[in-house]
Amino acid sequence: MSETKRTRRTGLLAALLGLTVLTLGAGVFSLAIFTDTAATTGSFASGSIDITSSPTVAFTVTNMLPGDADTQALTIGNAGLSQFRYSMTTAASGVLGSALQLTVKEKDTNTAGCANFNGADVVTTTTLNGALIGVVTQGPDAGDRVLDGATNEILCFRVSFPGSITNPALEAQTSNVTFTFNAEQVANNP
Repeated sequence: MSETKRTRRTGLLAALLGLTVLTLGAGVFSLAIFTDTAATTGSFASGSIDITSSPTVAFTVTNMLPGDADTQALTIGNAGLSQFRYSMTTAASGVLGSALQLTVKEKDTNTAGCANFNGADVVTTTTLNGALIGVVTQGPDAGDRVLDGATNEILCFRVSFPGSITNPALEAQTSNVTFTFNAEQVANNP
């Protein structure tokens, strides 16, 4: 092979190799794209409802006679974060529990407690056993009370032994009562 052909072939090969490198380089540069990303975060926390009643023992009354009454303040609180509505039921034992009467009012209009027993009616006078505030069933009911999160209210409970009762079967009787408070969320609970 002649020296000219070999030089031509080497030159042609060098030219092809150069064009290949140039083409690949151009391809890399021509396919370049800009990219970017962004992220957004969030956090979630659930609400809570937590009904409290204080004091734990509301009444300790002895030697009650017809015509007697005892009034105590109960603080009903929402120790949770979310608004709730609540109801109350009572269960009083024995024949005395069915004879005693319960009246519940909001705290006094002119004092911080229940000394005057002149707040708005919550429960008009009714039998202690089976007395209700609102209705226990889910959803808003007549008489249910609403408390915002981290708030409380004072209710005045008066238990009376009607003076008109002369039944000797009620002498020397006892009755234990349980006031049960039930709360449910207000939001999304029609």
